[in-house]
Amino acid sequence: MENNNYNDYNANNGGYNSYNNNNNGYYNGGYNNGGYNNGGYNNYNGDVPGKGAATASMVLGIISVVLWFFGYSAIVSVILGVVGLILAGNAKKAGFMGGIRTAGFVLSLIGLIGGALVFIACVAVVGAIGTLGLYY
Repeated sequence: MENNNYNDYNANNGGYNSYNNNNNGYYNGGYNNGGYNNGGYNNYNGDVPGKGAATASMVLGIISVVLWFFGYSAIVSVILGVVGLILAGNAKKAGFMGGIRTAGFVLSLIGLIGGALVFIACVAVVGAIGTLGLYY
């Protein structure tokens, strides 16, 4: 059998793609993915760009909201809220626009604002209690 390697232009796959006659007639668009064109991504395991960052953002948002209830650990809530917001932004830059990213963004924002308020309230209460000791 003759080996005929040549290039062919296909606008649907973004330009010139090479293939040969020895691949049983399957056109693979220049990607090594078994002959199926999936937009240039070889996502064999179902990974979506940005989904991991979105999931991490949601988890950190949940943890930051929970940490409000433990007094001075609200400062950790503020830190986790900031990190969650950064991860939600990274997921958006990667092109992931799912509900997990939105939930992570909202929960991280709530955790950041709520944690800051609770931390300030705890500091104010401790300061008020400290000043009471001066008068008695």
